[in-house]
Amino acid sequence: MQSRTETRQESDLAMLELLMARGEIVPAQMPSASNWTAERRLAASILAGALVEIRDHAGERKYRRKIREDVEWIGSAEAEWPFSFLRLCELFGLDPAWVRGIVRLWLDAPNAGARRAFSTFRQAA
Repeated sequence: MQSRTETRQESDLAMLELLMARGEIVPAQMPSASNWTAERRLAASILAGALVEIRDHAGERKYRRKIREDVEWIGSAEAEWPFSFLRLCELFGLDPAWVRGIVRLWLDAPNAGARRAFSTFRQAA
């Protein structure tokens, strides 16, 4: 039998996967269980921030350096640093290959950089 925490984490993961699949993920939409630690919230923000930046700004000259850094971070095999891509995927139960595949789709899209994902679910900061 699953504990309440395990069920909640699976629900959070399902929400994250749905938002990524739709291309609508933004930091404000990251699942945020009230029992998350500050470190877990920071980790979610780091991961979502990199993904949103790639999705929304790939192909834009102004963001070329930042996108390159984000893509290098996502492609890295580094697992020692606590906030490495692989460690964050492990923390949230995400398959790194799957996330990298989503990023490749965004980068290979013919209109990369020309799109902006807008959602009625976005919240003002």
